Amino acid sequence: MTLGQNGKEKSLIIEYDGVEFHIKNPEVVTAQTFDQEYLEYDIQRQLELESFGYGFLRINKFSLLPRQKGETSADVLNERLEKAFA
Repeated sequence: MTLGQNGKEKSLIIEYDGVEFHIKNPEVVTAQTFDQEYLEYDIQRQLELESFGYGFLRINKFSLLPRQKGETSADVLNERLEKAFA
């Protein structure tokens, strides 16, 4: 938990999804298609948690890939956390 911009406490659920357990077709999923391949169960659970007011950050090996030269996975995660708490 942390304080959001309005000074109110904000909760965030972070889930790291192993591709082999949370993706419909793990043998063919790519960095471009992973967000379209999540299992319906995972999506429904996320929506239910969000309906209770929780923020939700779903990450996996694709969503943490560096996009710029010199960037690390930790940099990408930090950026995503900052956005989630903004």
